[in-house]
Amino acid sequence: MAKIIAISNQKGGTGKTTTTINLGACLAERGKKVLLVDLDPQANLSRGLNVVLGEGEPGAYEFIMESCQPWEVIRGTDIQNLYLVPSHIDLAAAETALIGEIGREQQLRAVLGDIQDKFDYILIDTPPSLGLLMINALSSANQVIIPVQSQTFAVSGLKQLLETIGTVKAKINPYLTGWFILPTMVDYRRNEDKRILRDIRDQYGERVLSTVIRINARLLEAVGNGQAITQYDKNSVGAKEYSSCAEELLSLYEGVA
Repeated sequence: MAKIIAISNQKGGTGKTTTTINLGACLAERGKKVLLVDLDPQANLSRGLNVVLGEGEPGAYEFIMESCQPWEVIRGTDIQNLYLVPSHIDLAAAETALIGEIGREQQLRAVLGDIQDKFDYILIDTPPSLGLLMINALSSANQVIIPVQSQTFAVSGLKQLLETIGTVKAKINPYLTGWFILPTMVDYRRNEDKRILRDIRDQYGERVLSTVIRINARLLEAVGNGQAITQYDKNSVGAKEYSSCAEELLSLYEGVA
């Protein structure tokens, strides 16, 4: 059964989508069958993999509302073993549509349960809010990865997200076994970045991944070109760091050295 990981932070601009794309690509390149779910109506993950839904094409809204079969939505990508549930602005309507549904917090969990045995990893890119779509992602997940910028305001929002994760685990999803913080957009030239990174490690200890994603223009260029960083520039700092992150997660989740 797939390990389901929500890539979550209610604050925008933390590298959440970049992490979902590149971590998924690095896992796929290691022979893992990976499904990425774009659960953000802004559809940045979909565009970051060069997928734009046309008029009438089913996407994440139809996927979560079960108005079509999952395999009518799931698409292959240019990377072997990497698949995508693409999104569209229509997904914003799901927040309203789900309100009247019984078990609305577990709608995505039910859908993923039907296909979970077809993948090794399912990564969910969540919207920058703590609404029903985010709760659905957390209710489906076994683990949460929280990309956090080395900035004061980014760190201050962690407490609320961690409280939400704890509540979901206690009341909805007992299979949500843990969470990890991934430092992103770190600039070691800035003393403030180094101080905040040190503070995060002091406060959260082993919950902070060893991998650090430094600020890197090639990562932005890759997403802008609809590619994972390993496709765009496999020798870049960003490619090496996301590869390191994939290795670290495989070690944590599968005991792979």
